Amino acid sequence: MAHLIMSGLFLLAVIMAFIYAYYLLQMMLTITKCPDCGRIMQKVLYTEWADDKQEKVVYECRFCQAKRIRKTGHTGKGRRHTLYP
Repeated sequence: MAHLIMSGLFLLAVIMAFIYAYYLLQMMLTITKCPDCGRIMQKVLYTEWADDKQEKVVYECRFCQAKRIRKTGHTGKGRRHTLYP
């Protein structure tokens, strides 16, 4: 009986490790670097509610925006939600 419980716990631990490794690999493959400075860019979701619901996902570099190296392609209207890489 104890052998069955231990094998069940081991199987559960293997499944949890596989899920964590898959999530980590997916996150590492979706990281985008800035072409100007080489730093990691943030994923930002802009929503506009004026006429109809428009959502736009943009990658922004905080360093380049602070130094004004690159201009953003967004006008700044609507809400800004930061989605981390």
